[in-house]
Amino acid sequence: MIIDRSVRRVVSRLWRGQYGLAKTWWLFGVVGTLLLNTISGPLNAFAATSPWEGIGEIALLIAVVIVAAVGIIYGVVVTFGLFRSAMAYDGNRVWSWLAITFTACAWIFTLVYILV
Repeated sequence: MIIDRSVRRVVSRLWRGQYGLAKTWWLFGVVGTLLLNTISGPLNAFAATSPWEGIGEIALLIAVVIVAAVGIIYGVVVTFGLFRSAMAYDGNRVWSWLAITFTACAWIFTLVYILV
């Protein structure tokens, strides 16, 4: 199986917002995104400055597309999990609204960055 059962269980719990607001925000939102950016940032920089010649260009393009697709899917799963955990949060509602607001702003910033 491509994705093992424990990974599917983590993704399923994340999607449903069952990890709680703090863990979803800090572990999956902040740390997970930083890890993904440590891969995508240098890869995109290399792709932007490479001469794009021969078979290497195809492999590089495929790598960029795969990492971008993984990033988008990861971002959507974390966003839905974060929104769901924020709605279920029993603590001070300021934290849940801040999490929702910052996440929505991050998506807006990302879309503007891509479009511009």
